[in-house]
Amino acid sequence: CLAPRSLRMSGGGSNLNTQPLVNEDEILKAKGLKNGERVLLYDGVCNLCNGWVQFVMSRDKELKYKFAALQGPGGRAIMSKYDRDPDDLSTLVLVDEHEKIFTKSDAVLNVVKQIGGPVLGSVARVAQFIPRFIRDFVYSRIIAPNRYLLFGKKDSCRIPTKEERSRFLD
Repeated sequence: CLAPRSLRMSGGGSNLNTQPLVNEDEILKAKGLKNGERVLLYDGVCNLCNGWVQFVMSRDKELKYKFAALQGPGGRAIMSKYDRDPDDLSTLVLVDEHEKIFTKSDAVLNVVKQIGGPVLGSVARVAQFIPRFIRDFVYSRIIAPNRYLLFGKKDSCRIPTKEERSRFLD
């Protein structure tokens, strides 16, 4: 599920004056991503993250969301395109229809507001009144670092079914 070397940034992306070996927009276009589509990036080997993808897919009746594992070529290209570290697996990432980036609790709450229905959508709206630093502390210090311990980890990324394939970039 790791990106091929040809898709990685030379020098790991951390040195100045390095350029992507392949243009991110070309990769994403080849993967079928169109302007204005919402994309959720997730840790492809994390059981909690894969459960989140299943949750979203089961409630996204209008097919508003596409998905990409952070470890895959599409996920890495999106991270690079938006000047984010493609090796950072610490958070879910939402790219909305206006190409605005949401991470951590903001990513979760924005999605739940859209697809959660009247009950969960309302809970998400109320939860947004909790200060971000508190929400993100819980996300970053409690949930994210313990997700493998609590929920487990797969050896490889989830393989979408034939019916789901069009919703995944990788």
